[in-house]
Amino acid sequence: VSYPSIVGEILASGFSIIGFSWICSPACTELEVVVMDWLAKFLQLPEHFLHETEGPGGGIIQGSASEAVLVAVLAAREQAVRRELKNHPELSESDIRGKLIAYSSDQSNSCIEKAGVLAAMPIKLLPAGEDLVLRGDALKEAIERDVAAGLIPVICIATLGTTGTCAYDDIESLAAICEQQQVWLHVDAAYAGGAFALDECAELRRGLDRVDSLNFNLHKFMLVNFDCGAMWLRDANKVVDSFNVDRIYLKHKYEGQTQIPDFRHWQIPLGRRFRALKVWITFRTLGAEGLRAHVRKHISLATQFENLVNADARFELVAPRALGLVCFRPKGDNEITAKLLQRL
Repeated sequence: VSYPSIVGEILASGFSIIGFSWICSPACTELEVVVMDWLAKFLQLPEHFLHETEGPGGGIIQGSASEAVLVAVLAAREQAVRRELKNHPELSESDIRGKLIAYSSDQSNSCIEKAGVLAAMPIKLLPAGEDLVLRGDALKEAIERDVAAGLIPVICIATLGTTGTCAYDDIESLAAICEQQQVWLHVDAAYAGGAFALDECAELRRGLDRVDSLNFNLHKFMLVNFDCGAMWLRDANKVVDSFNVDRIYLKHKYEGQTQIPDFRHWQIPLGRRFRALKVWITFRTLGAEGLRAHVRKHISLATQFENLVNADARFELVAPRALGLVCFRPKGDNEITAKLLQRL
């Protein structure tokens, strides 16, 4: 965390805004629109994720990666149900919902499996390769097998920076299969997304122009305190259409007169905190270069630690170093590793 972020958090708490719609606090919504476009440019994301471009894309601050993943899963589910009802009027809605299936890697975060539980839709955890990377061929095989069994593929959640080893799923090969099968592709880049800002890590951004949504936690790499999970959507209308519930007490006279979104349609809860303020103050104080330097510092520290492990005959690496993560163990039985873990 950083001092500017703490200042932003204190101010936001003092203002006590519950910004579920633009009319509740124009600054709360409008600053978030600005900040999410700043972030998208900072991370060098495709232009269709920016609010300022023509089209239905944009970004929102969710509480965490867990919320972002759940939003993507629920939106993809509802879009699939509507599509199937239109294409197969002979099927009932309950028949369709009983056939839905989703996919991710067996290396993915636990929040993805939990999203499937909450969405009442099974998520198959596909085996990653020996390098712990999920590729399109594994997804293609699973989808073909499930379609033959009468199931309906809905969404694939890929990971850039898995929890265990910070492995990067092959987004381009996964995107090719998802495009063929009309499957939503979401990318969970909760940790590794901060490296998108570095030119030397440009390879990590390969294929992001083909995904439907992605998330990145600023409370991991951007010196912003928890909770602050950024999410971008290629077509926000698909989420709004899935989540839109209007009541008389939510209406206001400026509806339809502004291009500013009502973010309550983009998230699970109705109310929302003024998280954009702490992001804005952090960026204004530390600057883009200051934040890049912070990420590079973590990577250099990990490189230094990797060299120390390699130079010590008692230890070994169990996966290649990735960004700030070094996976190592003492040589010998797992009992030795467990003892070292307890001591640490």
